[in-house]
Amino acid sequence: MSTPCLENAGFCNICMSPTRFVAHTYWLRESYVCERCRTIPRHRAIVEVLNLVKPGWRDLKMHESSPSPRFLAKFSRDYSASFFREDLPLGADVDGDRNEDIENLTFADESFDIFITQDVLEHVFHPDKAVREIVRVLRPEGIHVFTTPKHKYLLKSFPRASLIDGRIQHLHEPNYHGNPIGDGRSLVTWDYGADFDDLAQRWSGYNTSNFVIRDRSRGIDGEYLDVFVTKKAEANKTGS
Repeated sequence: MSTPCLENAGFCNICMSPTRFVAHTYWLRESYVCERCRTIPRHRAIVEVLNLVKPGWRDLKMHESSPSPRFLAKFSRDYSASFFREDLPLGADVDGDRNEDIENLTFADESFDIFITQDVLEHVFHPDKAVREIVRVLRPEGIHVFTTPKHKYLLKSFPRASLIDGRIQHLHEPNYHGNPIGDGRSLVTWDYGADFDDLAQRWSGYNTSNFVIRDRSRGIDGEYLDVFVTKKAEANKTGS
């Protein structure tokens, strides 16, 4: 085992215990792990934000699209998850999870208090449709809590690929991230930049907050740790 480039004692909000946070590479986003539960900074940042914006979130109805891993399930008393498999009917049960296309959800209006997407929106062809669908299935005062890489060197977001008549058209060199299902690869369809917050607000119709937390005592540090929150509330509508 190589010598850690960063390590410190702290408290993990995932395993809810004192621990040590250790990184063996300078890419802290993926390598700065809790020695006890092996979670990464993004996971801990999401829990910190949930604690801030929705203190009673553990008792609310939560749905998560494409969780990897599903650490939130052990906290939430009413948790469900979904993945998208093109070869199966939408809404079907697959080993206890739903088969759902985030751009065309089969859930009824106002089904959930909280909807979570972790690094999902950069993998859909029509993120505007996905965000509108998520808002549709949120109850009043519900929240969409989400992460997606926001490139600070990029002023304007752009699509990397499009879907035309069911076929993928690459607009830039194909780029892939990990995928918890299938062949383990997920095509990056969008690169998001400084205008992403504005896009999220335009797509959803609601103001969107951006939380960036750095707290090594909680094991939260690294790159691309923005956590976005859109609240479905009358007072939060854009232009209100």
